[in-house]
Amino acid sequence: MFTFDMERVTDAPEITKLLNIVFGADRREKASYALRQDAEPITALCQVVRHEGKVAASIRYWPIYISDLITGERCPALLLGPLAVDPAVQGAGAGSSLMIRTLSAAATLGHRRIVLVGDACFYGRFGFVSTLPSYITLPGGRDARRLLVKQSALLPSLPAVGRVEPSLEVMHAPVQNDLALAS
Repeated sequence: MFTFDMERVTDAPEITKLLNIVFGADRREKASYALRQDAEPITALCQVVRHEGKVAASIRYWPIYISDLITGERCPALLLGPLAVDPAVQGAGAGSSLMIRTLSAAATLGHRRIVLVGDACFYGRFGFVSTLPSYITLPGGRDARRLLVKQSALLPSLPAVGRVEPSLEVMHAPVQNDLALAS
């Protein structure tokens, strides 16, 4: 049985271990990590799945901007990631459930644009699409082909040429304790 819960400060060592297992110890070399380096995650959206008393899955969200390199405008967005699921429970729905729960929570908190670097086959079922043909880059100019977005139809389109940049703003929202539900 899985228990869904808000991430706690005391979960950090288990989450780090999980991230190392799922993404490798060199995961910090990825472009998306440069966006999170000096930023704080949005605590109201950081959740875990517990299984047999241990963290079996984790998801985090971070404030970012998408800068239009032609007009200079900066649009706020969220960066989803990492989403990590222990290989021992992959395929059991923990990751999908975290996605559904946190995307709903993000919408409730008013977030209308979420980007991530990932596999379109997995994330497409949650409404994420490629940012192409727009050319949006991450730090170091990497991963543009794997950059996906989910956004409200009411928002303007992504810029034709843009860059994802970190936001060092701390986004606070009330923690919703009712998310600690068993399924």
